[in-house]
Amino acid sequence: MTFATSTGAWANWTSYNTVWDQGKLSQQWVDESYNEINFTGCYNVYTPKSIDVALWQQIDWGSDVRHDTSTLTNCFNGSGSKSTATESGLPYDSYYFEVDKIAGGCISCTVSVNTVNVDTTLAD
Repeated sequence: MTFATSTGAWANWTSYNTVWDQGKLSQQWVDESYNEINFTGCYNVYTPKSIDVALWQQIDWGSDVRHDTSTLTNCFNGSGSKSTATESGLPYDSYYFEVDKIAGGCISCTVSVNTVNVDTTLAD
């Protein structure tokens, strides 16, 4: 018997004017050994001004694998300010990120973000 799975993930994607809360998951994308997660124009009313994003590898027949967590702070410096988390050397697979913490762990906090972008192209 043969089983086939389909992740339905896209390589690069962008979302505009989104609100993120702790534990929220992004849409999936297919990583070809390099990924870049960009948050531009972040806003929250809490201190510290930070958002932690954890990279996850989606495993079809098992538990998803958590990779690095990055703390993004620069995107809070104005509407055009960007924070970037990168990781390379990962196997070809589907990935997503989770908002792990906001403002150091404020459970009821949210962050408004002008643009969230995932880019899997190293040469840009």
